[in-house]
Amino acid sequence: MIRLWLLLSLSVLLLPCATLHADSISIGPSADATLIEEPTAEYSLGAAYNVYAGRIGENGGATIRRGLMRFNLGAIPAGSTITSVTLRLYMSQTQSGAQTVGLHRCSLAWTEGTAFAFGGGGTPAGIGDSTWKYQSYPTVLWPTLGGVFAATASATRSVSGIGSYTWSSTASLVADVQAWLDNPSANHGWVIKGNEATPTSVKRFESREAAANKPLLQVDYVPPPNRPADFNSNGVVDGLDLAILLSQWGGGASSSADLTGNGVVDGGDLAVLLSDWG
Repeated sequence: MIRLWLLLSLSVLLLPCATLHADSISIGPSADATLIEEPTAEYSLGAAYNVYAGRIGENGGATIRRGLMRFNLGAIPAGSTITSVTLRLYMSQTQSGAQTVGLHRCSLAWTEGTAFAFGGGGTPAGIGDSTWKYQSYPTVLWPTLGGVFAATASATRSVSGIGSYTWSSTASLVADVQAWLDNPSANHGWVIKGNEATPTSVKRFESREAAANKPLLQVDYVPPPNRPADFNSNGVVDGLDLAILLSQWGGGASSSADLTGNGVVDGGDLAVLLSDWG
């Protein structure tokens, strides 16, 4: 018995260590829209080619525009560790100089809808559009007009002339995406908030419906380690997995516990399991 455990210990030491490698993925928005501050609070731009952020000019009433943008993270393996997040937007129209535009984590669900119009004035909301007043028109109201979102931006960027802008990775952006990956039901994206104090500060960005220069989220992540000895898929290799292996001891190549692929469940498979314990 002592000799068996010595052999198992030696085989564990000789097993190659798993190397964690980083992956990267580019993701387009799954939904975007613009919240439009106006007297009825029931105008929207769900399906438009653009998203707006900031305050429009006096001739238009000097009201506020806020963008909404959400990304489906389903292509990133569950259990991954997010290491870097950047967002690229193309600003296609401006009426002013440099303005700070922030990405604020949205706290509640919203829907894109089909409202379409050219320009930032919007059009009457249809069923399922998000507006200044409604998370989803005409049934679900925002608790606060203009949406509910984190007071502090997860990232900010000075935006000036027409062109592409990248919001560089921050700890808060990484935390946002990690939280959404771990709990997809909490993924409500970001509110894109510009200068809301100064008239004619609004910036226009291309949306996912645009013909070119669509938004792009770049996410770097480390996928979870491959754990073939986690037979019951509970996230740990423990006594339950050991019991499964022992129940298949001596089994052939069709056994799920044949971790080494040598056609039999034996000490080599036990060594693999013990090396990944915990």
